[in-house]
Amino acid sequence: METGKTGKYLKYAIGEIILVVIGILIALSINNWNQDRLNGLEKKELLSKLHVEFNANKKVLIDYRIAENNAMNSCIELMKLIGVSEEELTKHNLDSLLFESFPSNEMAFANNAVYSIVQNGRLNLFENETITTLLYQWNSLSEIRKVRYEKLDSWSNTHFLPFLLPYISFKEMDSNANYRWAGKSKVKPNYYPLFQKVEFENLLDNSLWLHQQIIERLKETEELIDKIIEVTKPY
Repeated sequence: METGKTGKYLKYAIGEIILVVIGILIALSINNWNQDRLNGLEKKELLSKLHVEFNANKKVLIDYRIAENNAMNSCIELMKLIGVSEEELTKHNLDSLLFESFPSNEMAFANNAVYSIVQNGRLNLFENETITTLLYQWNSLSEIRKVRYEKLDSWSNTHFLPFLLPYISFKEMDSNANYRWAGKSKVKPNYYPLFQKVEFENLLDNSLWLHQQIIERLKETEELIDKIIEVTKPY
């Protein structure tokens, strides 16, 4: 101050501050650029995993849908035989039709990529993108499918199968799967009385309705899978 150089030193100090600020801004810009680059690489990797996973899920769905359609077709064939003569019944493989009306396969979708994205909080990588909405829809539809399967399973085990116990041979029915314990029954009952009961027709009718509900959910699921495959397709 005594030498009148205050202004000069103030300008120098301000210049230093500006340089520091510019340095910080440059460092932040580089850091943000690098983070964006890493996020872009991670996003690309996750999209690739989703693409592979949902292609595999579509194959699982197709196989399961075939089994469901076979079950429905078998139930319909059984319904057509209700009330027919005993002679007509002998022309059909009733054990095979009954076996196929209870599909035993389970639909287990691969969910590792979706689970990883949600659990690790990486949905933010796809903010404002279609894939985010589709993944939320996938989780919601999964719950709906689960309820439908549980209803059919509960109905079959609580009502349908117990009703059939006095009328059919499960041992002969299971021969269609080549189980070790399956084979000809020494006390095979007469199936004819079963096909004269309206209760059997009603049980088949309700089973068909439950299978139809599952088929409809499968159709929605396939449409959703196709959309996810499309938006995750590599460019």
